[in-house]
Amino acid sequence: MEPEAPDSRKRPLETPPEVVCTKRSNTGEEGEYFLKVLIPSYAAGSIIGKGGQTIVQLQKETGATIKLSKSKDFYPGTTERVCLVQGTAEALNAVHSFIAEKVREIPQAMTKPEVVNILQPQTTMNPDRAKQAKLIVPNSTAGLIIGKGGATVKAVMEQSGAWVQLSQKPEGINLQERVVTVSGEPEQVHKAVSAIVQKVQEDPQSSSCLNISYANVAGPVANSNPTGSPYGGFLTAEKLAAESAKELVEIAVPENLVGAILGKGGKTLVEYQELTGARIQISKKGEFLPGTRNRRVTITGSPAATQAAQYLISQRVTYEQGVRASNPQKVG
Repeated sequence: MEPEAPDSRKRPLETPPEVVCTKRSNTGEEGEYFLKVLIPSYAAGSIIGKGGQTIVQLQKETGATIKLSKSKDFYPGTTERVCLVQGTAEALNAVHSFIAEKVREIPQAMTKPEVVNILQPQTTMNPDRAKQAKLIVPNSTAGLIIGKGGATVKAVMEQSGAWVQLSQKPEGINLQERVVTVSGEPEQVHKAVSAIVQKVQEDPQSSSCLNISYANVAGPVANSNPTGSPYGGFLTAEKLAAESAKELVEIAVPENLVGAILGKGGKTLVEYQELTGARIQISKKGEFLPGTRNRRVTITGSPAATQAAQYLISQRVTYEQGVRASNPQKVG
């Protein structure tokens, strides 16, 4: 019997348990993963909520940790902010569903070309954006999503009914990531995103790119105050709630639509300021942006407040335009 004793002690050592997760040692807790989601500027305000309330609540409800890049710190080549979600696969899907809902809440009229020009910050607004989910994954995960000869991505599309595209490797920028764009109806997008989260779980290196600031990747142009570290430059919900950094955003509104933002006796404007905590000023009558008939609307406040005010104003303008388009006799 004796020779067997050392043998049985040895046996477990043949497959040391730590091997299973050594490559994933930089994830959070065991069973937690990371997902990066791109958030278009128009939706950021409603995801963050006033003073960061919505994003704090979302973290409580899902158990995920959510970090967002600063308001002008966009993913290279886009005008979208980067959101890093950490949590269980279930939490990642829940947070993404919430984000997708807010992205879908784009005012319908905003998709018309003439409106896009009015709201300068959204000039690159693509009407299809509301039906898309954009995720950023490391190249290693992208390989798993594509599969041999494209077999996996094809299967994901067939099973979900959504259209899934992966970005080309960007020219001239050393990015180890790809953007995955999923398009379709809410349920189709949800299914495809769940399949992608599954691939994130399968990839031992899925947590290899945890930066959310790309200021130093694309050069200082992308952000007025680049942070030295790729891990810097993010706002946790708590910091966001306490953040009082003032930001100034200017948007242009056509002369004949200024009344809609002001409201009777300036009531709407006062309401928007109280609601968002931002200060909103409209240029004097007859003071237009050079070469246009658009008045300048200046919004100042914390990033969350300016985002929210910008969102409310753009929604109001587009609503008003929709009303006027269907009742031409009411044109002011």
